[in-house]
Amino acid sequence: MKARLAAALFGSFTMASGCQLLSSEPVPAVLADDDAETMATLKSALAEAVGRANVELGPGDLTTTSVVSVLPPPLSALETASVAMPTQFTLMMRGDTCMAVHSETGEEFAMDVACKPA
Repeated sequence: MKARLAAALFGSFTMASGCQLLSSEPVPAVLADDDAETMATLKSALAEAVGRANVELGPGDLTTTSVVSVLPPPLSALETASVAMPTQFTLMMRGDTCMAVHSETGEEFAMDVACKPA
């Protein structure tokens, strides 16, 4: 009898914990607005994520798509070609926090921008 009670309690605890874990899982997101201030904040956060002072973003409307590309740095005067590829991030939300998730490493970068679920 005690074994059944313990199993039932453990099962209900496990299900409750599972529900908590599911609610904290990130979901794809898009920007709530693409005004100049939001884009400047986004670029600043992504520049820090890739370790550069400034970044240029690839084309795309981030109010409708969750994938954002950080373009490689421009060529210097002595370069004629580059094999550098864009760095891709996916906009995600965990609760009310908007973040960029590096597509290759999975590293998460919290950002101070308004997002909404995609």
